[in-house]
Amino acid sequence: MSRINRRVERLITYDPEAPLWVQYVDYVTSVLQGDLGQSIQSQDSVAEIIGQALPWTLFLLSVATVLTFVIGIGIGALMAYHEGSRFDFSLTSGSILLSSVPYYIFAILFVYILGFKYQIFPTGGTYPNDARVGLNVEFLVGVLYHATLPILSMVLTGWGSQALTMRGNAIRVLGEDFMRVGRLRGISDRRLALRYVTHNSILPMYTNLMISIGFMFGGAVIVEQIFTYKGVGWYMLQAINLRDYPLMMGGFLVITLAVVVTILLADLTYGWIDPRASTGETESYGSNQSIFTRLVRALRGTGVSAGDARTGGVTNAELVTNVESDRQVSTTERIVELVDLWVLTPVRIMWTDWRALIGFAIFGGYLVVGTVGVMIVEPVTLNEGPRMAAPFQTLEFPFGTDPAGRDIFAQIVHATPGILKMIFAGSVFATFVGTVIGTVSGYIGGRGDQILTGFTDIAMTIPGLPLVIVLATTIQPENPYVVGIILTINAWAGLARSIRSQVLTLRDESYVEASRIMGVSTRRIVGQDILPNIMPYVLVNFVQSAREVIFASVALYFLGLLPFTTSNWGVILNLAYNNGALYTAGAAHWLILPMLAIIGLSFAFILIAQSMDRLFNPRLRARHSKQVTDESEEPSQPTPAD
Repeated sequence: MSRINRRVERLITYDPEAPLWVQYVDYVTSVLQGDLGQSIQSQDSVAEIIGQALPWTLFLLSVATVLTFVIGIGIGALMAYHEGSRFDFSLTSGSILLSSVPYYIFAILFVYILGFKYQIFPTGGTYPNDARVGLNVEFLVGVLYHATLPILSMVLTGWGSQALTMRGNAIRVLGEDFMRVGRLRGISDRRLALRYVTHNSILPMYTNLMISIGFMFGGAVIVEQIFTYKGVGWYMLQAINLRDYPLMMGGFLVITLAVVVTILLADLTYGWIDPRASTGETESYGSNQSIFTRLVRALRGTGVSAGDARTGGVTNAELVTNVESDRQVSTTERIVELVDLWVLTPVRIMWTDWRALIGFAIFGGYLVVGTVGVMIVEPVTLNEGPRMAAPFQTLEFPFGTDPAGRDIFAQIVHATPGILKMIFAGSVFATFVGTVIGTVSGYIGGRGDQILTGFTDIAMTIPGLPLVIVLATTIQPENPYVVGIILTINAWAGLARSIRSQVLTLRDESYVEASRIMGVSTRRIVGQDILPNIMPYVLVNFVQSAREVIFASVALYFLGLLPFTTSNWGVILNLAYNNGALYTAGAAHWLILPMLAIIGLSFAFILIAQSMDRLFNPRLRARHSKQVTDESEEPSQPTPAD
């Protein structure tokens, strides 16, 4: 027994018989000394394995991140300068479409088309086996050659969101007063574009660039697995599958450290990029608007600020109610106002936006499939039809069949309810937790704020996908609602940090102070004065969380990290991919059709999220609000529309 204990202690760097706190101290001490233990499978040092794998992951992610950022900024700036043109419409549509495709789908397609079918690029490895390792041209070219497809798959699906964010930032900058002053002073268009527009538009995206490098370590787990690219992500997934806990912990530790370091670098260097941050004109991490807030705003692609939100729509109605206390409003009138502001006005705005119409129409179709469709389409059974029947040939099997004769259309239909349940559970969980923690933290202030903020920051530094993978393989959840919550286990942190910064500003507003002086309860202040202002962030985050659940759930089922007892499009992808659908003639539909189902639903959520910049634009809300229109019109002077 003593020999076994010594062996275990060498593997995990601490005595398993010691008290828990002693084990923790021993492990941390070993980590600080560079000793991460030994791999159970290979018997090699974990530090050596990760040390050999880390440069490949760093190379892959740094090149992909820089290319994504540069291409996104360039295309986004062009879109902003040609706002409203066919050029802008085409690129905006293309950006939204590419953003709706998960990077692992492009990776799978590249493996087949560019790797297997045409054999232009290798489908695995980090460098040629016969290359002489070192700083020579042959080796460096081989490294770049093997990394081309993984980099391309991440860049193609990433530049679209960067371009859309840059477009929105640049359009706002073009409308600023200093731009008009610059034109009046005769400053050339080239200098205005480079010195003013580009510089001020990039600033909100800089933190996103730095932090995305850290968070992309989590995404590397999937890409490296598909391309057999032996980086940190590849070794970590192998460790999870083989229950190699020392190697698993080492990989998780390195990824977490990468996230922490990049966030720290972003915070330290933001003052150098934007001098206002060091002079107090732009708030930094420790103030009301932290770098995490700027990150969330960049990721969400929305420029709605607390000031903008406070000037329109619901809050104006609440402010008028608080200030004009002598005005008596009946219950019926109040209900009519609320229905107009909360329901009719958003519907009018969405009705004029093609993105919202298409997005809700597509999502409505998925809802019909997930509710009515499962009652109409028969459940999947074995050998119910011809094997590997081609799609679009018969009405009985519109999407064809797989090698077991199962109807692929029926598989996709009956997997839809599970996807919708995961989306609902994950989005509600992340949005509810983030909203509650952010609101409470920002409103109460003091020690409670410090505790909740520290808890939130810790959650943000833990890389999401590796954490989800560990939890999924450990718990092996089968209930789709549980899976959805696991997939968003720390996704609430970004929303909580953003909401906290907004609440810190809102609680000092005059109408909130007036409510406190009048003795209005805290519950009513939060419900009537605070929550209506933070709803833009809440709803946008809900939509974005839904999209993230789709990507993560399909990826984990595709990798086989979640039990197949729950029907999912990722299960279909896994079966098709592992049974050689990429390399079998006439089997491509088995793989492509679930991909299209994933892309379609993600595309709907992106369109809905993009349309919300109009929904929460105070000027548009005022324009479409019947209450505001009725009050501004003279009764004796009816408009032609009347």
